[in-house]
Amino acid sequence: MTSSLFDYTAATVSKSSRESTVTASSPAPLKPILKWAGGKGIGLVPEKHAWAVALTQELVSSETLLNRYTVLCKGANLPTDNAVIARQILDDLLKQTKKFGIVYSLDGRSLNTSAEINQARYEIEELLAGKKEEQYAVNQAAQWEEIAAYMDLIASRKSHVKYGESEISVPKAEAPAYLEWSLWRAFLAIDTLVNSPSAVRRFKIDQDFMPVSTAPGNGPDLIAEFADCVIVTEVTLSESSRQEAMEGEPVRRHVADLMQEYKKPVYGLFIANRIDSNTAETFRIGVWYTANDVRLDLQIVPFTLKQFSSFFKSIFTSGKAHPQSVIDLMLKCSSFKKNYEAPQWKLQIEKTIEELVK
Repeated sequence: MTSSLFDYTAATVSKSSRESTVTASSPAPLKPILKWAGGKGIGLVPEKHAWAVALTQELVSSETLLNRYTVLCKGANLPTDNAVIARQILDDLLKQTKKFGIVYSLDGRSLNTSAEINQARYEIEELLAGKKEEQYAVNQAAQWEEIAAYMDLIASRKSHVKYGESEISVPKAEAPAYLEWSLWRAFLAIDTLVNSPSAVRRFKIDQDFMPVSTAPGNGPDLIAEFADCVIVTEVTLSESSRQEAMEGEPVRRHVADLMQEYKKPVYGLFIANRIDSNTAETFRIGVWYTANDVRLDLQIVPFTLKQFSSFFKSIFTSGKAHPQSVIDLMLKCSSFKKNYEAPQWKLQIEKTIEELVK
């Protein structure tokens, strides 16, 4: 009996290693429909159920290994290359949009070929991803303690720590990505953002909103736009005097670029485990000249990750988790720089944090 596309819920195959048949579907197309299931293995992305079922319709092939290998090298056909199956998957996806309150119409749209159908599917998948990320953002305020725990873990330079009934971990090689991710979540938790959650970050995330890479170059790590200001966040795990060489010019340039783009105040937030005094001095001077030699005075304040985490926890425990709290802190710390050199300025920033979190 042949199962229909949507009542087929599971399939397993056990073949002897001596047989010449192999699985028909390559791992590549499965990647976007799978996700980590809360540390308990791999699970299906709910919206991709129909996609997964379509992949299981031909589990084995009578072709020789050589022929299968040749096909896979050239690019195996996907179920959605078939217009009928592509349309079935599209129709199922349209049902998913209703669950998320997304309105999407196919009226007047040509859907005669698999390419046209798949283009519509891609658009719906983008809408679904955006909606799910918005819901994730809304939940971050309730997750502020976990966010702080991740920041503290990275600041401690350890790889894992017990958190409540479970454990959180940060793979050493992925610490830079997790640092950006933690700060992204922090600003989502503070909320009242004007730009979308996806526009705040420049790094990529997976289906579970976990980081898969750091932000690409030639731009800031995070851009949090609020009603009356923009906070540009740059993070690094560099701690030596090389920190200034690596971050001093790019951070100032990114802030200066956005100052010219937005018609509202732009503030720079620089966060590292340790702030080198040469880096602090660069930001203390805080000047950038445009290509037309127009001088821009930059407001960039450096904080250690430990300092920012302490401040972050204090605004939530005191009920002051809003953007103005961050701006007030940055303006107060920035006001000291004209009277102190870098080492003393860093001390004033530390004292200011200590007073706020008492």
